[in-house]
Amino acid sequence: MATKRKWNDKFRLAMGELENNIQRERSGCGQYCGSLSAAERSQTKKEYKRELFLKNVAIQTAKSAAFLLASVALIQGIVRFLPDSITVSSSVNGRELPIYCVETDKKQVALSFDAAWGNEDTPRILETLKKHNVKVTFFMTGGWVLG
Repeated sequence: MATKRKWNDKFRLAMGELENNIQRERSGCGQYCGSLSAAERSQTKKEYKRELFLKNVAIQTAKSAAFLLASVALIQGIVRFLPDSITVSSSVNGRELPIYCVETDKKQVALSFDAAWGNEDTPRILETLKKHNVKVTFFMTGGWVLG
């Protein structure tokens, strides 16, 4: 039994030395590096992993902040400049005309008229719509709302 223990002890010693040599080669120190105990190596690995994790968190935070700032800038640009560039009319020979046709599968008609400068035709339009049982929605402004 004593012979077996000695052989096991020698084997463990040789394996530990081999592990230390491999560790030194991986870290780039060569044969002149001071050897580290297993506890020191694991502590160093833990510190390295923690440092790497913190760097990754910092990078991801910076990327997220940059994305957030870019998004805010884009939204502000849209809110400021897009409403001015959207029109709901068309232009023919420099003359602004309303949109008169929109493709739809529904059986609908949109009728618009300006009754602000005289409403002689309004009663006749309303009578025709009533005669054909056409349901309508009106958009009114100003004095028409109050009257």
